[in-house]
Amino acid sequence: MAVALQDPVDTDVAVRLTGLHKVFGQGRRAVTALDGIDLSVGPGEFVCLVGASGCGKTTLLNLIAGLETPSSGRIELTTSRPAVMFQEHALMPWLTVNRNIELPLRLAGVGRAERQARVAELLRLVKLEGTGGKRPHELSGGMRQRVSLARSLASAVHGAADGKQALLLMDEPFSALDAITRDLLQSELLRVWRATGTAVVFVTHDVREAVRLGQRVVLLSSRPGRVVDQWDVEGLGGADELTAVDTISAKLREVISSHAAA
Repeated sequence: MAVALQDPVDTDVAVRLTGLHKVFGQGRRAVTALDGIDLSVGPGEFVCLVGASGCGKTTLLNLIAGLETPSSGRIELTTSRPAVMFQEHALMPWLTVNRNIELPLRLAGVGRAERQARVAELLRLVKLEGTGGKRPHELSGGMRQRVSLARSLASAVHGAADGKQALLLMDEPFSALDAITRDLLQSELLRVWRATGTAVVFVTHDVREAVRLGQRVVLLSSRPGRVVDQWDVEGLGGADELTAVDTISAKLREVISSHAAA
């Protein structure tokens, strides 16, 4: 039976996964997506998950977010409900930027004056001052993702206001953007992350993106997903960054090849 605890004994983690399994379906049609995941993310840590398509990265995020229920294993959180940012911005097209960002605060019962102050602060943080009255269709793709980031931060940081950790789950949020916009938003995300101290679990297929953004990169095997290896990549640059990208990419190819040959 799966157990999820909101207050683990060890508060030096934002989230800890122990022996996490997820099986979809039953009997002969059962598909094991995750098989015994053990993983911890520290407060304020930026962890990137990489792996082949279908290895369970998104399923793992969904389990942490409470959108799916584990088949077995343990999820321990020192956060309130984690905020999630998806590949698609998922903004409400009939709402203004201000209204989209304040939505999780409104649902949480935050008063109007405080909501407005929080929204103004978040718009400054993501460099979108002056856009609060616009609607999503009036913005570029990159700007819409910034609004989505601001809304996710509104949820994550508000949830941490009671002394718990803030946790943001990001599922390939930049993959649909052009290369220049993607590069810009990667830099902006790092700036915002440093400013807020929010723990981040970031899913990507792009090893270069993972090494650039993450403090730690975790590689999952092909289905069923297991932790194959992990690397500390914090502060790497130049030749060291390229070496890390090559090393992780080679291991990823090895994982994919082994699965294909099985």
